[in-house]
Amino acid sequence: MIDDENGAAARRRVAAVLFDMDGTLLDSEPAYFESDRAFLSAYGIDYDEALNASFIGRGSMEMMRALARSFPDSPLGDVPLEERIRLKDEAYSRFAPARVAPFPASVALAKALAGMGVPLAIASGSSPDVIAVMLEASGLGGLFPVRVSSAEVPRGKPAPDIFIEAARRCGVAPEACLVLEDSRYGVAAALAAGMACVALPAPGSPGPEDFAVADMVVEGGAAALDHEAVLRRFAWDPGA
Repeated sequence: MIDDENGAAARRRVAAVLFDMDGTLLDSEPAYFESDRAFLSAYGIDYDEALNASFIGRGSMEMMRALARSFPDSPLGDVPLEERIRLKDEAYSRFAPARVAPFPASVALAKALAGMGVPLAIASGSSPDVIAVMLEASGLGGLFPVRVSSAEVPRGKPAPDIFIEAARRCGVAPEACLVLEDSRYGVAAALAAGMACVALPAPGSPGPEDFAVADMVVEGGAAALDHEAVLRRFAWDPGA
């Protein structure tokens, strides 16, 4: 872990915490890959690990648009965009719940923050329905009353829209929010929103320099997170 802690006087004030869901709160990226690979194979698309890595952190809408452009001979492009997303989400919602577990340290952090009265939100590229299914299946629905999907904002990550909207729903100024993110697109979105960021890049994530700009970088990703280090790193001012 790289914990850029410079003493209490330098700690940034945080009033709300915004969690990305997939790869940050839930160990769901492998399940997403397997589900998407099976779904896309029916349309003649060889969805390999390199292609999957290019979409981690992006929303379903951006992914489906990009795939239709990259594979113009695939019948995927003949399916209306909203229908593509619905079918993809339905496949994942059937496949994933029994195969996905939360990251223990991320849950410990969320519970500690909730106990301190810090507002929490999910800000995810997954659809609203998938967010609901996965949080309930993981037993975490009650921790995150505020949930924002990239489908609900004009632009997905790396644009800051999803985090700005999550801050608004929490009733907290963007500059008083902390984001936990596992993707370079999410880190860029958090910084564009003027928020603090804890980066959780999984081993082998592309663009390590894109994570280095975060306030705190956890090498090894969410599986290596020390939630107490995060609690020490920032000055907590719930809901301010």
